Parts: sequence; structure tokens; C-alpha cells
Amino acid sequence: MNVAATVTAAAELLAQIPPDTGPITPPTEVTADLEQVGRWFFWSAIAALSMLGVAAGVYLAVSFRRHGELSEGERRVAFVAVGALLAATSGGWAAVIL
Repeated sequence: MNVAATVTAAAELLAQIPPDTGPITPPTEVTADLEQVGRWFFWSAIAALSMLGVAAGVYLAVSFRRHGELSEGERRVAFVAVGALLAATSGGWAAVIL
């Protein structure tokens, strides 16, 4: 086989490759079930984290009530919880302050 025939065969092969048309979005009937599972997971995680936050608050309140003060570890947990609350509501605080 000579070089010209090889180049022609390669050009014909490359011409058959479709051009890149970008990402293809699958139809909604294909992704609907997966999206539903994702929503269930999201809300389950939010509910579990909310319950754990309430449980941690109750634990800190009971510990403070029994001992009159919090230990070093409990103080750190309280500071992290307050910091997380302030960070989560920072958008609302910024709107009030500005």
C-alpha cells in the first residue's frame, strides 16, 4: 500500500467521525427516578443533621444545668455550633446590616 492510499483511507475514516455537538441531556423519563432518589437522600440527610443538632443542643443544655459550666470540649462544640449558625444565616444578616 502506498502513502497516498493510506492518507486517503485515513481521511475517509476521520470523515466518518461525527463532530462534537456538546453535552447531550438525557430525557426526563430516564432521569426522573434518579432525581427522586437524590431528593429523598437530600431531605433525609437534612432531617438527620437537624435532629443531631437538636440532640447536641439538648446535651449541652443538660450538661450546663448539671455542672454549672461546660468542659473545654463542650465549649468548643458550642462555639462551632454558633459559628455554623452564623455562617448559615450570613446572607440574611448581610441584608439586614447593609
